[in-house]
Amino acid sequence: MVALRRGTAKRRGQLALIGVIALAATLIALLSTYSLQPKIAYERGHLQAAQLVHLTRACMAAGSCDRAKLALLVQLLYRLNQTYPMRAYVTYVVQAPNPGSVSLRGGAITVTNATVFEVETLQTAFTGSTERVSITVQTVSEPTGRVYSKQVGDRVYTMVEVRVAYTHSYSSPFFNVTLCPSLLALDSVADLKRLGKCDWLVGAPLELSKGPLTVSGSQVYRYDLKDEFGIAVPVLFQG
Repeated sequence: MVALRRGTAKRRGQLALIGVIALAATLIALLSTYSLQPKIAYERGHLQAAQLVHLTRACMAAGSCDRAKLALLVQLLYRLNQTYPMRAYVTYVVQAPNPGSVSLRGGAITVTNATVFEVETLQTAFTGSTERVSITVQTVSEPTGRVYSKQVGDRVYTMVEVRVAYTHSYSSPFFNVTLCPSLLALDSVADLKRLGKCDWLVGAPLELSKGPLTVSGSQVYRYDLKDEFGIAVPVLFQG
């Protein structure tokens, strides 16, 4: 009886093995009737978004960065795309950093330079909508109320102390980054001290400042610093 059971189990195992072999042979035969054509998609959206950030910073550093200048830089990027296989997506300049917006609230003056690109990425082929890359450079100036004198050589300057918050914000479908670039004085007169990551204390020489200028009906002065990318950083304060 035991031997009979063992023989039956053995036959069932053999039949199962034959079934597996037959199924494998059938699948191989089916697959052989299809022509396998692998598709390759190039992921370059994040690289192009980063390049647009670099283009904007270079344009701002050159001064008077308007839509025409940015559009020209995008065209140069297309030319590079023909030389190097960057496979750039079609890009539109929606907004340029110049002119920026200036707002006065309380004692704080905010200067915002915003750049917006619309890019026809792979998503556009499916949804018809573009994706955005935005670069925002913002300076917030707020005088501390302290005014002091500083002698440099034979000249005495009137220094107005201003607290400055300076940020770069980069937004895209691939990354969202906020930077706090270093600031540099353009002369040997200004006092410059970093208080925190994005906060600075600036002693701006009134005699070397532009103004008075009219902002929201108020008379203000402008003293320019530069950031580490060569972009002018306007420090605005009321005289």
